[in-house]
This record gives sequence, C-alpha cells and structure tokens, in this order.
Amino acid sequence: MQISPVEPKNSLKLAFIQSFLPSRSHGGVGYFTHYFANVMVQRGHSVTVFSLHPAPAGALYQVELLALPSWLRGSKLANLYLFAFLVARQDYTQFDLIHAQGDDFLLWWSWRKKPRLRTFSGSALAEAIHARKWQTRLVQLSFYPLEWLSGLTTDARIAISQATRQHLPFIRQVIPQGVDLTTFVPGQEKSANPSILFVGHGLYDRKRGYLLVKTFEQEILPKLPAAELWLVCEDTIIHPNIKCYRNLSESNLIALYQKAWVFCLPSSYEGFGRPYLEAMACGTPVVATPNSGAREVLQNGACGLLVSESLLGQALLNLLQDAPHRTHLSQRGLLRAQDFCWQRIADAYERVYWEAMGKRGNVW
Repeated sequence: MQISPVEPKNSLKLAFIQSFLPSRSHGGVGYFTHYFANVMVQRGHSVTVFSLHPAPAGALYQVELLALPSWLRGSKLANLYLFAFLVARQDYTQFDLIHAQGDDFLLWWSWRKKPRLRTFSGSALAEAIHARKWQTRLVQLSFYPLEWLSGLTTDARIAISQATRQHLPFIRQVIPQGVDLTTFVPGQEKSANPSILFVGHGLYDRKRGYLLVKTFEQEILPKLPAAELWLVCEDTIIHPNIKCYRNLSESNLIALYQKAWVFCLPSSYEGFGRPYLEAMACGTPVVATPNSGAREVLQNGACGLLVSESLLGQALLNLLQDAPHRTHLSQRGLLRAQDFCWQRIADAYERVYWEAMGKRGNVW
C-alpha cells in the first residue's frame, strides 16, 4: 500500500497511544492503529506507538514497548487500568503531537503543554449497555467518566462514527476508519458451495456469533444442505458444515472475504463495524442486524441488508439463492468502500494535527 503525502510543510514526530496491537490481539482498534501508523509513515511522518504489545509483522513504525510488573502481566484488569499510568510516565519531549486511541486521561496534567488528540472508537457506555456479562458491563461503566475526562482536556477529539457522538456529545468531528483498497479487493471466484462468513472476537459477545450459528443450523441447512458457515473467532464448533479459523494472517482473512458468498455480522452494537467495510471492499454482500455502526457504514441499508433478528435466516437464505441481488449489493458495497480509502482518512487527520498545533502556537 503506497499513500502519497499531502505536501506537508515538514514531517511530524507523532506519538501514538494504543495498548494492544495485531501482534497479540485481534481487536479492531489495534488494527486501525497499525494501518494508520503505516500510512502516516508512508506520508513522511515519524510514528512511535506506545503499547503493551510488540510491533506486528509489516509495521513501518517504531514501537515503544511498555511493561507492567511481571506479577501483573497476566491480569486483564491490570492491563486495562494500569496502562494509563505507564503512558503518563513516558517522556514525549521529542514528539510534536500525541495521538491517543485511549488511556490518555492522565496526560492532561503531566503533558498538558504538548498538543494532544484523542480518537474515540465507540463509547464505553454503549459497550456497557450491550455487554452480555455483568463483569464486562461494570468495567465499561468505569471507563465512561474517564472518556469524559480525556475528551474535555484534549486539544482535539475525533469520533470514528456519528453514533459515537451520541454518548460523547463534546465531540464535534467525525473521521471514520479506513480500509486499504489495494489489498482488500474482490477475488477471482467464490466458493463452490454457498458460504457465509463471520468475523468477530468470540461467539458469545455483542457480535452475536451464536445467533448466526443457530440461524444457520435451524434455517439455512434444512433448505441448503451444502451451505457452509465460516467462523473467524476464538471459539470452536464441531460441525461438518461449519469451519472455524483462528489467528489468520491478513492475506488469509482477505481470501475468506473474497470467497464467501455473503458476510454476516449480527452485532447488537458496533462503534463502527470494520468487518462490514472490509467485506464490501472485497466485493462480498453484507447482512447485518440493525446497530448504530452498521446503519452508518451500510448507509441505512442502501449498501447492505439490515434485518431484524427474527428475519435474519430468511434474509440470508434469500440472498444465497439470488445471484443478481448478490451482484447488486456487491457493486453498491464496492462504491461505498471508496469513501473510506486511507488517502481521505489521512488527509483529514493531518488537517486536525495542523489545527491542534496551530492553537498551541506550534506551527510547522
């Protein structure tokens, strides 16, 4: 992927804050940070990511690896809550601007003189509302006040979707996530048998993979016994028509997007919905249950199907048996994906960087 610069007056030294990266996590924000950091390096900037995880394969940027005490490294709660303290203790003197994806709420005091930007990838309150476990709900609720502290003390605040602004009204600007349109592209052919692809963390969280599995077994297979369900997640199901994939490389994930007849992610909540975008860029029609991210990315159903939980099975069945409709949705999705090319996303962020530095008197 090669990105041409926007003629910057000078290259910037950027400090990115992101606790997890694709080297050890499949979280969407980690992938966004990785791709975006690479794009900014290709545009002539110097990027250092402060993280708990090492640099993933293909990283063009530097990673400053932060480490918790050895006796805390196995604790998920320690990773969630203590990373912000590690971030606040770092020296950012050499950097022109700090761009955080989270965990920056302590920087307002220790580095209040350094220009700072925060990107909000959804809202902790929305995550709490849609969490299936009460423990997850409590953790997310504890982060919601910290999002406000971060947002009210930073120089610029960006949401990845309009839906994110519903719970964080202090945000004025939206810059969506991007997709690499040189690698996420349509393939040469689809699978021999009808196929549905799901991409998520697990089957039993807000992505609701379990709902898709149930729908597939009870409504799809009786009518299309050769159909296949491909699950890219951390869970495993033993079934002759269900294939499970874990820890896929980007190229192998793209191959699944390209070969699948339909992509389905029946989430109850998405702050954005990156997999919807990746599927559309690969020319695969998308089916989703209504959620804020899906409505926005799919333009309220203009570029993919938005159906209720009760109608999910029939919608998938109809689409698998209707090649012209799949082609129509594929074409609409490909056009929609153009709105999220990295060139546009990087241009928008560079303008925000310039404005934030200008307000502080740090001009290029």
